[in-house]
Amino acid sequence: MQLPTSTKNKEYKHSPRGSWTAGLLTLAVSSTPALAQETLTPIDVSGERIEDPSAPVDGYIATSSRAGTKTNTPITEIPQSISVVTADQMQDQGVASVQEALRYTVGVGAEQFGLDSRGDWQSVRGGDPVIFLDGMQKTFGFYQSPRTEPYLLERIEVIRGPSSVLYGQGNVGGLVNLATKRPQAEQSTELKLQVGNHSRKQAAVDSTGALNKDGTLLYRFIALGRDSDTQVNKVEDNRVVIAPSITWRPTDQTEWTVMALHQEDRSGTTTQFLPIEGTLKPSPFGLPQIPIDLFISEPDFDRYNTKENAVTSLLSHQLNNVWTVRQSLRYSETEVDYQSIYPQFTPALKENGDIARVAYANKPNLDTLTADHQAEALFSTGNVDHTVLLGWDYQHAVSSSRRAYKADIGDLNVFNPVYGNYDRLTESDFSDTPENTVIQSGFYAQNQMTINDRWIAVLGLRHDSARNKTEGGTAFTDEEVTGRAGLMYKFSNGVTPFISYSESFKPVTGLDAFNNPFEPLKGEQVEVGVKYQPADSASLYTATVYDLREKNRQAPDPVNPNNQIQNGETSARGIELEAKVDVNAHWDLIANYAYTDTEVEEGNNKGARLPSIPAHTASIWSQHDLRSVGIPGLRAGAGVRYVGSSWDGTDQLKTPAETLLDAMIAYGRDNWELAVNVNNLTNETYFTTCLARGDCFIGTKRTVTGTLSYRF
Repeated sequence: MQLPTSTKNKEYKHSPRGSWTAGLLTLAVSSTPALAQETLTPIDVSGERIEDPSAPVDGYIATSSRAGTKTNTPITEIPQSISVVTADQMQDQGVASVQEALRYTVGVGAEQFGLDSRGDWQSVRGGDPVIFLDGMQKTFGFYQSPRTEPYLLERIEVIRGPSSVLYGQGNVGGLVNLATKRPQAEQSTELKLQVGNHSRKQAAVDSTGALNKDGTLLYRFIALGRDSDTQVNKVEDNRVVIAPSITWRPTDQTEWTVMALHQEDRSGTTTQFLPIEGTLKPSPFGLPQIPIDLFISEPDFDRYNTKENAVTSLLSHQLNNVWTVRQSLRYSETEVDYQSIYPQFTPALKENGDIARVAYANKPNLDTLTADHQAEALFSTGNVDHTVLLGWDYQHAVSSSRRAYKADIGDLNVFNPVYGNYDRLTESDFSDTPENTVIQSGFYAQNQMTINDRWIAVLGLRHDSARNKTEGGTAFTDEEVTGRAGLMYKFSNGVTPFISYSESFKPVTGLDAFNNPFEPLKGEQVEVGVKYQPADSASLYTATVYDLREKNRQAPDPVNPNNQIQNGETSARGIELEAKVDVNAHWDLIANYAYTDTEVEEGNNKGARLPSIPAHTASIWSQHDLRSVGIPGLRAGAGVRYVGSSWDGTDQLKTPAETLLDAMIAYGRDNWELAVNVNNLTNETYFTTCLARGDCFIGTKRTVTGTLSYRF
């Protein structure tokens, strides 16, 4: 796709402090045997299968992660806090979205903005994580990337803290990587039928196996169809997904997987932006509280429809006993048709129960090409084992949109809504936004060193160039260097303490009043923790404390109201405790607690806590296979989630804490299993957050789903 050009465009460039080339050379010298004047001893990996980074995990506990280092490394040997949600855990907890799958993950504010059909919103350590799919960026901007169906996923990995060294631009709090199910050699097929409240009906199939006798060709075919309403009146949640894939393994050293995806969602807006007065606070004028299933929009106008077509290629080849090369590519085209009507907050409710409304429409298109090329070397120098990773990744994202906005389109009575009497948008209300092209290219190097089988050191360095260009406007380029360093010590009893330092950056689009480009957001974190995995056990315990900061946040210019200045700095400090326990062959247990202390260090609302970030969160989930008590085939699970209170960004309005209960029961016989999941068992009405601008977000009410599975 050719970039638009203009003779009027200016090209701006942010140059990093210091020389990134010198840093990369230093890392290369430390990890290259010839330059280090050490004796190189290849690690014999001939004939070994390169492990699939999304290999199925039996149970709740994943022992290794590729997302944390982009190499297949035990979680206990990565000096960073990492959590993995497996497919088994997602199935047992009856999740319907990625954000629901993160409810029992430490340090994550899952469902940050409640039930929202438009996207998966969660916080990690006070920040908004970028979502990756199979190691490549999935989400770009807002309302441009359709939600990923969790039935397609083998695991979800949460990497806490800055990860720009391996992934480029991102949030200081961390990232979320989704790993897609891949073709498997063993033949199996699963059929699922699901029904639930809100008229939910869903059918799915997942089939995999070999296509030929020698097993060099493998396939997988996943399809899903759903027809459902939601807890909000007149809003549907319909979906069709078709995802075929094929793997070619001509030798033990080569593997190539190609995956296709077609997904269409037909929905509306479950987020109604209900005003604080009448939800969290009492209604004015003695009016009753606003019904939480209220539909503020109009049935013939409201929609959130998305379509995505994507092709992904994943190639690995082991060159020899030292070197393995990998290439990941994905091309994706998405279309979104978003129209909604929501309250006009000033004033909110009128004395007769009417509320003023505004109409908004956004119809974005997004074409993305992402790529990641890696060369990995395994060798020893003396008593040091090295895993060296050299990589280059690339992103090319082109977006455009048609938008419209109209205020005062007609009131709606929130207690007796009558639809159809509103001022409709016309073609003249729409305008085309200029095509925007974002190109990012990054070179990275990493060395994982194990010294005397006890000490583990991880060093990483990256140089990024991120170019943002708007058609007919100004182009600018950010160049940044980010680093990472971590140190661990492995005790013989399974205890591994660690300390790490890491950095992040994220470009900020636009120009200030002097026509200068904004500096990127820059973050850094220091983390100290300990991981414990008892001998002969899959159980994993993690305890961490961290201190992270992000600067160059934007704020209104007090001198020039038409200008933005970068004087903002925020911090987050916290403690996280996580236990994933394989109690015995019939009992799985997950428990965690997180304390997150956020603060605006500089800029607007200095001293206030960041909005929508609970200071305390905790959860526990226990699942039992009851065959041990003489009831073969019966399983039961239950969980408790505590979401602490949060603030509105000005420390003036507090959203209260809530405790929620979940439960499941399943009975299987031969190849059949019937499971019933109930989330928010007591049907609590709660708010995930209320913001200073005047609106509240409703949490997910009780959902009941019954699932019949047949496997053969």
